[in-house]
Amino acid sequence: MGKKIVKLKKNFTLGDVALVMSSQDNVAVAKMEILKGDSLLYFDTLITIKSTVPAGHRFALSDIKEGEKIKQYSYSFGISKGISMGSKVDGSNVSEIRADYKKLLKSYVVPRMHTSLNKTDKTFFGYKRKNGEVGTRNYYVIIPTSLCASDTAKRIADDLDRNNKLKAAYPNIDGITAAAHTEGCGSSDGVMIDRLLLTLKNTILNPNVCGALIIDLGCEKISASSFIKYAGDLSKYGKAIDTLSIQESGGTRKAVEKGKNLILKNLRKCSVKREPVSIKHLIIGAECGASDSFSGITANPLIGSTVDKIINSGGSAILSETPEMIGAEETLIKRMVSKSVAMKFLKGMSWYKDLADKLGISMEGNFVPGNKKGGLVNLTLKSLGAVLKGGTTPIVDFLDYAERTHRKGLSIMNGPGNDLESMTGIAASGANIFLFSTGRGAVEGNLIAPVIKISSTTELYKKLNEDIDFNAGEIIDKNSTIGNLGDKLLDFVIAVASGKKTWADKWKKRSYQVWSAGKLSL
Repeated sequence: MGKKIVKLKKNFTLGDVALVMSSQDNVAVAKMEILKGDSLLYFDTLITIKSTVPAGHRFALSDIKEGEKIKQYSYSFGISKGISMGSKVDGSNVSEIRADYKKLLKSYVVPRMHTSLNKTDKTFFGYKRKNGEVGTRNYYVIIPTSLCASDTAKRIADDLDRNNKLKAAYPNIDGITAAAHTEGCGSSDGVMIDRLLLTLKNTILNPNVCGALIIDLGCEKISASSFIKYAGDLSKYGKAIDTLSIQESGGTRKAVEKGKNLILKNLRKCSVKREPVSIKHLIIGAECGASDSFSGITANPLIGSTVDKIINSGGSAILSETPEMIGAEETLIKRMVSKSVAMKFLKGMSWYKDLADKLGISMEGNFVPGNKKGGLVNLTLKSLGAVLKGGTTPIVDFLDYAERTHRKGLSIMNGPGNDLESMTGIAASGANIFLFSTGRGAVEGNLIAPVIKISSTTELYKKLNEDIDFNAGEIIDKNSTIGNLGDKLLDFVIAVASGKKTWADKWKKRSYQVWSAGKLSL
């Protein structure tokens, strides 16, 4: 007898319609809708789809018995309730799995360091600062010490930022903007005030800021003079600093006019030129928002690849969004350079969880209906995909919210999943450019750092073609490799760092939202 020939219903091999992220995985992700009854050839196994699997959703590559671990990216994201080969994998047949922090810390081993050849000597055109840091933008920022001064700060900034004659006179200044916020008064002393002071100070210290006007109402918790006392001599960092009080100026109109005059006197000090510098001066802020199932398949790994290239070339990156690390703790701890960094990380994670418990909030709140609709099974799977933005290099430090980076390489900042609050803290920590992945369409920007929006799919890239800057969907529909597309993204990063405007720049999306210590953001 001749060898039996297997006939596929639509001549599909699994690679035609789905992705497997690791050879150790027992699930695949549908690149497009796969219909019930379709047959897929995976190596020598014929998989028959038990029920229609929408694009971005998962199905089992083999029978996964009850109690067995379900894996993607070679890490477990849940426990099977009994899943047959070809069945859709979702919340109905997956139980949650959570890390034991004591066991993780006890089993910690210092990772074996390695030198990567994945580096480059490329340069960008940036703004050199007095302390040796380099900006990708050159902003003058108005810093209100409280919500009571925020409206006036914004009026001053808007008046000057719309002045075309001023733009022509100072072409090397990218904008005059206000860090309007909702904090600084009506709260007790302590962590709420301390966090705001730190965030405001370190926003000014970001290398993308050339100078600042500190403005107060005159009677709030934080005055301009008390802020200056807290911040110290900012001029040693090359920052042009002035202060203004609304009440002492005689009210809103007079304060606006006085503020504009103070800024105009300082702009000449800010009018510096771009110079060629090494990409070792880049500090990438890695962010994601409105994620879908493909975010962790295309856009996030693509960002991680680019982060690796920059770090291996001497640069740095900051990864945050603590709630989006739940379930991925083990993968991160294995990369931490010391047990003390691992302890800081787990302490920060525990703090977040404990505060959530005290407030009666579930950390699962970070897993929103849109994530589920997009194909994510649970928070752990979302986290495993989210942390891919941090690449693969050693993790050198764990920072508090808005704490300045201390070491070259990848740092984790303790911060919320809320995009605006997260980016505000990351920029305060020193990020001078953002790589932001989105699967369903997040469109916000940042007050002082350019934000490169990266879509997880070509469909989203085309749909939001005046908000999305780069398409990671080519990994799916053009079979581009992460390595090749990563080279293109790095070139795009260099162009933006050198002054090319992103869509968020063009729309002047300059969001600023301080993470209040009085609430728990997911």
